[in-house]
Amino acid sequence: MVRGHQDRPRQGVRRWWFAVASAALCLGTQARAAEVETRDFTVYVDSKKAGDVHMTINHQDDGVTAVSCDTDVRVGAIFTVYRYSYRGREQWKDGALQRFESKSNDNGKQYTVTAVAAADGLNVRVNNVEHTAAADACLTSYWSQPDAKLANQTIPILDADTGRDLQAKVQFVGPEKYGAEGQAVQHVRLTGKGVAVDLLYDDAKRLVRQEWVEDGHRTVVDLSRVRR
Repeated sequence: MVRGHQDRPRQGVRRWWFAVASAALCLGTQARAAEVETRDFTVYVDSKKAGDVHMTINHQDDGVTAVSCDTDVRVGAIFTVYRYSYRGREQWKDGALQRFESKSNDNGKQYTVTAVAAADGLNVRVNNVEHTAAADACLTSYWSQPDAKLANQTIPILDADTGRDLQAKVQFVGPEKYGAEGQAVQHVRLTGKGVAVDLLYDDAKRLVRQEWVEDGHRTVVDLSRVRR
């Protein structure tokens, strides 16, 4: 749901995940009843609050899962030195992404991305330029823990706000304790060209923390509240 890849110096925020043939691996295989859950996150840059992320996961009766994510980040105490906004929408069924769209403004540089699952892979359009992404690509939302079967594999990734094709190795670092109450979490790390991010998931496979360093700036996204 937040950046964690590096293409040029900036203190931005990014996200998302996708797969077709191996979709269940990216998202796991948890059966769910109909429910709506909203997750609120706080963004910190160099230990200072810089923004908020609001993500809603809607598990519907027909098996469709709709995910929306709204992010706003502002860096600078008196004068704004960096501003980022993102609006993304995903639609999944049976672990596979059916449709995705996003709009982002990265400090003045704007992107509009759409993606639709098709027989030949993932048909992607970025600012009216089209390409086909790998059928088993993952989106960079990170909202659900990837399946353990992906451990130590290098997977294709589609960057949700720019539509770029990336690759990263999935490492399950192991169980850890997180926060003042010692919450049990699973530590997952993604590393590759342009990708370096640490992710923590709770026992419900819910993202609770994302962390990376970019251009020397440590950025952290922490789960602050879950609403149902």
